[in-house]
Amino acid sequence: MEARERLIDVVVRQMEPLLEIEQLRKLKVTLSINLTKFQIENQRNDIVIYDETADIFAYKQYFVSKKLQGLSDTTINLYMQTIDRFMRFTRKSFCDVTACDIRSYIALRGINDHLGNASLNRERGCICRFFSWLHDEDYIAKNPSIRVEQIKVEKRLKKAFTNIEIELLKNAAKSIKQKLVVELLLSTGCRVSELCSLQLSNYDRQTGTVTVIGKGNKERHVYINAAAKVSIDNYIAVTKHEIGPIILGKKGGPMTSSGIQKMITDLAKRAGVSHAHPHKFRRTAATLAVKRGMAIENVRTFLGHSSVNTTLGYIDNSLTDFKALHEKYLG
Repeated sequence: MEARERLIDVVVRQMEPLLEIEQLRKLKVTLSINLTKFQIENQRNDIVIYDETADIFAYKQYFVSKKLQGLSDTTINLYMQTIDRFMRFTRKSFCDVTACDIRSYIALRGINDHLGNASLNRERGCICRFFSWLHDEDYIAKNPSIRVEQIKVEKRLKKAFTNIEIELLKNAAKSIKQKLVVELLLSTGCRVSELCSLQLSNYDRQTGTVTVIGKGNKERHVYINAAAKVSIDNYIAVTKHEIGPIILGKKGGPMTSSGIQKMITDLAKRAGVSHAHPHKFRRTAATLAVKRGMAIENVRTFLGHSSVNTTLGYIDNSLTDFKALHEKYLG
């Protein structure tokens, strides 16, 4: 990496705790443009800007780059946990890590921790992306991840809630807050983190739309159906709040993802519905939309996916009455 690029990375990293993502991007662009007018060289006495090892510096720069890409804090934390666990396993410098080290780590995670292929492949991908970045940024001479094979993952159909399960969950919702959460999850198809971030200031009661910032810092509109609108009105009539998050947490701030997850777990237990979690509502919303005639491209936009292939993985075709379709089109 050139001295100019290292200087830019140092400045961006130092400012990262103080600036928003968009401000960091603008700072990096501004530095890149203006520093082209100057020739920057490392000091000959080898004094470094940081009193940290090269590995620690590279590690921190990687996560700054992920934040600049717009990855959520949750995703970045998962990356960090995986890489930290791997480096504790190898106890090597980045430049000394081999493909064999990565393969051994993945194998032992499967044997000792009983991880399935999907989880193992996720960790493999996280580690490989990290070392590919280190190589692309010239922190390491060779990329050990190139020869690490992908793990075959069997594609299993992930189920949506049935109509009966939906009604059971609704009936199990005793408080107006629980009813609101269920109706919003079904209506908007939001990720749980997105649901927690919904703001009253972004809610248009006339059009029934709410603006949400999704993965990759992408903005989109989600829609409130009649049942969800009534639930919002009933909830606000009790809480009497006019600003801030739509769903309040215990101390008046936003509801947390873990709080929503616990609520759905408790509801499902009371309703006698198995394998219930917030993301299953998102899958259910997509499945219901397709069943009622929404084009898959529109469902993709509705969910905030970048690829239709991702959206297709959300559709539970087991709920489709193929006998009725056969009679309709071929009978």
